[in-house]
Amino acid sequence: MQLSIEPSLRSVPDLRALVRSDFACILAHGLREREAGLGTLPERLGLVPAQLADLNDTWFPNLTLPDLDAPEPARLPDQEAIALLLLWRGGHATPESHWLAAIIGRRALEPRHLWEDLGLPSRLALSEMMARHFPRIHSANSQNMRWKKFFYRQICSDSDFALCLSPSCDSCDERDGCFAPEESGNGAAAPA
Repeated sequence: MQLSIEPSLRSVPDLRALVRSDFACILAHGLREREAGLGTLPERLGLVPAQLADLNDTWFPNLTLPDLDAPEPARLPDQEAIALLLLWRGGHATPESHWLAAIIGRRALEPRHLWEDLGLPSRLALSEMMARHFPRIHSANSQNMRWKKFFYRQICSDSDFALCLSPSCDSCDERDGCFAPEESGNGAAAPA
């Protein structure tokens, strides 16, 4: 049994507004990609339709989401590894953290910065979301490393790999900035 001294997501009004905003950004982005013909909403978000329905009922009960009858999306090994890392080391065991772990695992496979692929307004918004839902992972990223890079470094260090790159790094225009010497932890923001 895991005890938490953190406030419940459902008990703090300001926290509820932030969590609702996180999910609104993510859903809006997924819906735009769906409309562009990139796949079903469950495929874009990495959630099985039942999880998507639960998220919808919990946070947006007046919204009718498409594809709730779609087949379960395939899950790739990297997606599963990131979701497991977030759940195992994250710090909270809420429905929201489970949904976000699956979503982040899926969206981390996309080519842009993670905050962009989640539909969030900035890297800071992503870091704040990580702190809310995965506080231990957020604390472990003490060097303010870009999130995809951080996830893969954590996974690879658990697997005893010497060098591990996130799957979209080689094609990223900002690769040199991501793999430059690590920041000193002075709080300088960098893309994720």
